[in-house]
Amino acid sequence: MLERMRTLGLFGRTNDARLAELAAQLPEQRLAAGDVLFVQGAPGYTCYMVLSGELEAVAHQGDFAQRLEVCLPGRIIGEMALIDGSPRSATVRALADSSVAVFDERAFTELMLSSPELTLDLLRGSTARLRRTSQLMIDDLAAKHAELARAYADLEAAQAERVRLVRLEEELAVARRIQSLFLPRTIAQPPGWQIAAVNRGAHEVGGDFFDCIPLDGGRLGLVIADACGKGVPAALFVALTRSLVRASSQAPRMFRHEHEAGADALLADTLRFANEYIATEHGASSMFITLFYAVLTPASGELSFVNAGHNSPMLLGPGGVLRAELESSALPIGIVPGQAFEVGHARLAPGDTLVCFTDGITEAMNAGNELFGEPRLLAALRAHAGLPAAALIDRVIAEVEVHAGGAPQSDDLTLLVVRREAA
Repeated sequence: MLERMRTLGLFGRTNDARLAELAAQLPEQRLAAGDVLFVQGAPGYTCYMVLSGELEAVAHQGDFAQRLEVCLPGRIIGEMALIDGSPRSATVRALADSSVAVFDERAFTELMLSSPELTLDLLRGSTARLRRTSQLMIDDLAAKHAELARAYADLEAAQAERVRLVRLEEELAVARRIQSLFLPRTIAQPPGWQIAAVNRGAHEVGGDFFDCIPLDGGRLGLVIADACGKGVPAALFVALTRSLVRASSQAPRMFRHEHEAGADALLADTLRFANEYIATEHGASSMFITLFYAVLTPASGELSFVNAGHNSPMLLGPGGVLRAELESSALPIGIVPGQAFEVGHARLAPGDTLVCFTDGITEAMNAGNELFGEPRLLAALRAHAGLPAAALIDRVIAEVEVHAGGAPQSDDLTLLVVRREAA
């Protein structure tokens, strides 16, 4: 130990006799790499002088650990516990195989009293360490403050985004309620007829709609439509189209006071007006809407219709037998101005059913990416052909939901059923 102490600058001004006497008094403690010399918070009855190797001092605060310094040969550590009687302020462990000389309180006091120069050097070293530790703490506090400021800014941004999303959700909920008002509050039920419909949105606002429009002479205008796209743009387009079609259909009676318009003329004029307005005024939006519009004369069962690019409604006989599909004869509304609309004709005999639907029914998809499809729709209609119109809709929707198996859907479901009761 004496030879190692001679190499330390701390004892550079200590004479050999005193150094030999000191070395004889001090026990030596050896540490392997990783060994702990003392732990933070423990009482301190000794201090140590590093003879060889290197040790680190680490201060702990909760889960946070801060390395204070690395102690090399000649460094005295743990003296503060002897000076002020306080617990250890840090944990010290060996970074490499090391050895230390152990001072109890008496030996440390004698060392300080016997060598003023050594005491001054020790004070200088302690002061330097305190400054380093203080600076570490200041730097750490500055870093923590910056981190806290960033976290606060992130929190403010997240809160602002949450407020925005909540407001958006509230606005979409209002839009959905408003959109629901565009659907008929009641559906006319002429004697001998059952008419039922359902509209179920896949999103907050939808791109499908149906309508049942009272017309002159006890006739009914039956509409089902599906706007391209999703969300708010499609919903706005639905509102525009529905308003145009309904207002145009009722215009002869409500505004011009003309004689009752024939079904074919009413259909052609209404759709020509709606198409011209949308294609001309809103063509830049690249939006369009598929639409099936039929005028039903309940007394005779006569049906005049235009299918503008929509899914072909199914005309079913008793027992769900497919009699006809009312296929498209025109482009969807809003694609090109100046389009002519060819009017088709059919007749619902007693016991017949007209089923109109949007592609949200046939394109409902399960987790295996399998579509519900028209064959399944037709099979469901046949299986439940004897049910009233409203109950038939419920069964079809239930089978669509069973097929989807809870998989999220991207399109709205709309179904309109018109049944002429058997004589």
